Order: sequence, then structure tokens, then C-alpha cells
Amino acid sequence: MIENYYKFTEKQLEQIALFYEMHEQATLNLTAIKDKKMFYVKHVLDSFLLYTERVKLLKGDVADIGTGGGFPGMVLAIMYPELKFTLVDSIAKKCKFLTECANALELGNVEVIVSRSEDLKGKKFSTILSRGVAKVEQMIKYTWHLSESDCVWVLYKGENVSEELETAQNIMKKRKLEFINVRYETPIQRTYTILAGSGGSSRLY
Repeated sequence: MIENYYKFTEKQLEQIALFYEMHEQATLNLTAIKDKKMFYVKHVLDSFLLYTERVKLLKGDVADIGTGGGFPGMVLAIMYPELKFTLVDSIAKKCKFLTECANALELGNVEVIVSRSEDLKGKKFSTILSRGVAKVEQMIKYTWHLSESDCVWVLYKGENVSEELETAQNIMKKRKLEFINVRYETPIQRTYTILAGSGGSSRLY
């Protein structure tokens, strides 16, 4: 199914298949979804669907904050080998698993770091991704020190994100951030909330 939305190479399809197999065999509780078709829709397709239409959102060094089972970061690292992806999670066992995955998939563009985003030092990113980790206001607070001047945030949200955005109005105004929401109803149900300051605003549209 994912081939309907992106022109994957055979190598990429093999890497994604191996990533699924490693998830299926993992002893960690990384995802409740074990069915292959559902895994590909709920995790793989959900990770990349937005960028089939808005690929310029991905630029430079990319951070996946609270990566969990490697979504969206590991999937995107497979698809866009020219970009560097830093997968950040506070749970060491998850990071160990993802490091093993990156090695097995021969992904030289992936770095896995055990840390909370607010504690991460010495890193700057042009794109910051996060799927279902924290509310909009919290994500801005936790990752502002990690953002380049042209940074764009892509936050994977549900249909009720408007309340979060209302709460975040003050910090967005203070940081001079604008946003757009991109909503999909099919083949997945997802709202992507995209934030940018003046330096990255051209990537919003």
C-alpha cells in the first residue's frame, strides 16, 4: 500500500520490511500493532504521508523528539538518506533497540540519543518532528534551544489540536511563530501542525 504514495526503491522496501520484522520480534512494548498491514498504515504511512506533498519541510539536520519506536524518524531516514536524523528518547531500552535497527538497516544517517529534549545540549536542528509526545506549548518550550533560525516544527496531532494552539498563543507570539494545520481524513486520520518563525516561514506552504 505504501508504494501508492511514494516511489520506493527495492532497497528501501527491504529496509522497511526488516524494520517491521525487528519490531515484531522485539521484547519491548514498542507498539501494540503487530499486524503487518496495520503497522504499515498506522506507523509507516503516518510517518511520511505529509512529505509526499510538502517535502521542503524536511531540511538539514532533523530531530525526532520522543521517537519511541522510531516513528517518524527511522522511516524518514530510510526514505531520505541525504538528510541527517537524530532520534531522541528518554528511555534507554528504546534507544538501544533503535541503534540496533539503524545498524541492521545500514543507516549511516541516523544518530540515537538517550535524553529528554530539554536536557539535550550542543545540538541545533532545521527541522524538529514529534509524534504524540507533548502539547504544542510544551514542545516549543522544550525544544526552542535546539532550533536553528530557520527551524520548522512538524507536530503529529489529532483533530482536537485547536485547544492546544489556543493555549500556546502567548508563547507563539513571544517567539514570533506562525502555524498551519494540514489535515488528512484518508488513508489515515491525522492533523500535522507545522510551526515556523520568519526564517522558515517559506517552508510552510
